[in-house]
Amino acid sequence: MGNEKTNELLKKINKKSKKKVKMSDLKSFAKGYSKNDLKNDKKLGELIKKLGNAVGIKLSDKQISTVKKQVQDRLG
Repeated sequence: MGNEKTNELLKKINKKSKKKVKMSDLKSFAKGYSKNDLKNDKKLGELIKKLGNAVGIKLSDKQISTVKKQVQDRLG
């Protein structure tokens, strides 16, 4: 992900969660997850929920499903 897109994403997250989250904070939650784990539907869902909780955003099943699809599309 390009630096510009990353910054834009962080701005959206911080605005919605009313917190000041850094990319390093988000990356720390993904430690221990491999690329193969991200292709595993259950593990990817767990990570998305974990990140949502960390930034204080309650995600619906539909939102989690949308994020999963976006991640899987990017991973190929």
